[in-house]
Amino acid sequence: MKKDYIKILFEQYLEGKTNQDEEKILLDYLADQANGDSEFHAVMEKAWKKQNSKADYSFEARQGLNQIWNKIEERKPKSKLLYPLLKYAAAVVVVISAAFGWYAYKKTQVPVQTAIAFLSKTTQKGEKVKLILPDSSVVYLGAGSKLTWPSHFVKGKLRNIQLEGEAFFEVKHDTTSPFIVHSGQMQTRVLGTSFNIYAYPKDGTFSVAVRTGKVKVSENSKGKLKQLSLLTPGMKLLYHLKAHDYIVRNERITEVNAWIKNSFAFKDVALPNMFKSLERYYNVHFELKTNKLSQCRFNATFTNKSIGNIMEEIRVMSGKR
Repeated sequence: MKKDYIKILFEQYLEGKTNQDEEKILLDYLADQANGDSEFHAVMEKAWKKQNSKADYSFEARQGLNQIWNKIEERKPKSKLLYPLLKYAAAVVVVISAAFGWYAYKKTQVPVQTAIAFLSKTTQKGEKVKLILPDSSVVYLGAGSKLTWPSHFVKGKLRNIQLEGEAFFEVKHDTTSPFIVHSGQMQTRVLGTSFNIYAYPKDGTFSVAVRTGKVKVSENSKGKLKQLSLLTPGMKLLYHLKAHDYIVRNERITEVNAWIKNSFAFKDVALPNMFKSLERYYNVHFELKTNKLSQCRFNATFTNKSIGNIMEEIRVMSGKR
């Protein structure tokens, strides 16, 4: 009766239908040299002829065989060789059990990798928006900017997003999933902090200013990542894209994200660059009628001012009537 039961288990095992307890009973029986004369040849021959045309010699199947064979090896005495029956059984396991049992089981255990959709938001001149990312991080996207992010973040994986333009980030802290902002050749990496990035491709400059936490800024040059600086609250990195050089200076923490509340601070900024920022945030266009003014540099802060009031202050600062 036991041999009949073992035969049934063996047939089911070759088809991948045995559970863990049944598998243990079968493998223990096959590993016992006292069962070397059992009548499994006919069962194996039948299975071989039936399934030989469907043999699976893939890498996954071979891996499955090795693990199955190791299970049998663990149960046999170390000092004696297996009987030919067991070796023959192993040969059948290669093409049948690995293909139908182990391989099928593995497929059910490996989660299906679904494609992650990407979302994006583009703001127009004169527009700024507040966004909530899948991890509950908050992004204030500035005028004339574009943010791209995945529809969901995978725990333990990098949280990669892309930015063109300006944005202030309040990143949800997660030590297992670093948050990385890609801005052209520049990369800003954090675990959880708040910081501002200025990265308009046409401006030729890139900057990161930190309000809270710590930020690592790197340059991606020909596929190689070069760390530039670690920034802490009140520090700002200014990078010149063409010259590939940068400076780090101190900045008032209250000015890091002042633009969110319609406050704009300019420090030693050339007039044309000041106009670029004002054009984006007020949706206007400026024309300089003389090159003399383009050389002028300004230190100014405008808080909740209309564009008319700002232009009047610039006129006074430039000494023009």
